[in-house]
Amino acid sequence: MPFMSDAADFLDALVRYEIGLWNALDAALRDAHQVTLGRFAALRALAARGGSGRVQDLAGDLAITVGATSKLVDRLEQDGTARREPNPDDRRSSLIFLTAEGERLHAAAARTFEAAMRASVPAEDFADLPRLTARLKRLLAQVATAAVTGGVR
Repeated sequence: MPFMSDAADFLDALVRYEIGLWNALDAALRDAHQVTLGRFAALRALAARGGSGRVQDLAGDLAITVGATSKLVDRLEQDGTARREPNPDDRRSSLIFLTAEGERLHAAAARTFEAAMRASVPAEDFADLPRLTARLKRLLAQVATAAVTGGVR
């Protein structure tokens, strides 16, 4: 077997876990609510913002491009879970609002998401999610810092 560093092993395990977890959560949401994990993430981001936000806000929340976010919002509008209105404070942007259907779907899907997470994460790790989340956010901040400073020298 070829040599694998701890760093490579960590990356491999992290990526495989993320893909497996994403697929399990996506399947649970599709089965129960006919909504993808990506659309649920957008509904969740809007709900966290009090039910509304700009496309640029959602792009930052979801860590995707503004173009991808705009297309995602188009799909949310098509399925009746969000609506787009002109931003009265900035004619160049629009505001995205959860509809009553979007609020209902978010609430129901959030329960399914929570149950699927509990089924996918061992109980002792689930109880430790706040600490694990904080550690991942520190790692993410380090990656962002490395990207800004030019990474490895």
